[in-house]
Amino acid sequence: MREQLVELLKGGFAPNVILLREFDYKKAGIILDGLHFSAWVLLGHIRARQQTLLRFMKHPEQYIDVWPDAPWPENHVPESEQEWNTAIDAYAQELDAMIALVTNPETNLFNVQPNGKTLSWAAMTTLHHTGYHIGQLKTIGRQLGVW
Repeated sequence: MREQLVELLKGGFAPNVILLREFDYKKAGIILDGLHFSAWVLLGHIRARQQTLLRFMKHPEQYIDVWPDAPWPENHVPESEQEWNTAIDAYAQELDAMIALVTNPETNLFNVQPNGKTLSWAAMTTLHHTGYHIGQLKTIGRQLGVW
């Protein structure tokens, strides 16, 4: 179970960090017709949700509200390539921290916490939420000629 969670947290057959690093930061701020977000906004939104769920996994008794509104960043363009890469690096570090919790045999993934959730639920919610938005990012990238 732990190995499967890790594989899916990473993005399965299309690793999330690799996809993000391949995305041309010069195109990360473009909002396509009909959408309300750019790749930059998606990355910020993905990170906000991941951070909330990671806090819960680290301290489940303190972070009971695991599904508050995750912000959609108002700035839709990264200021620089460095800002884009720094955000990807931070996403990867946060993901690694979650993976470390999942792979730690002392982490009880199935203990029901005071809010009725489990750490396995938080990991699965992270992979589901991230996967959904990475799919959007991949679609945007295809439309913009990134891939």
